[in-house]
Amino acid sequence: MNLVRSMLSKKKIPQTFWLEAVNWTVYILNRSPTLAIKNITLKEAWSGIKPSVEHFRVFGCLAHVHVLDAKRTKLEDKSSWSGYLLCS
Repeated sequence: MNLVRSMLSKKKIPQTFWLEAVNWTVYILNRSPTLAIKNITLKEAWSGIKPSVEHFRVFGCLAHVHVLDAKRTKLEDKSSWSGYLLCS
């Protein structure tokens, strides 16, 4: 729970998102090397396939949604803030 607490407090995300932080923490830990199993991750030990981390994003970064050309004028923003990107 220390990772969850630090993720929420560092990004100043409301505690109502604690479940998403727990899910993301478990997801990260399963794809990280451990001391118990040398040189492989837990997911790799379970499935035999080395996990990819290319899709990882920063937890709690701001997410914007594209506004279609038909729904805005020429001088209006092309995106609007929609919330936080909590997981990929």
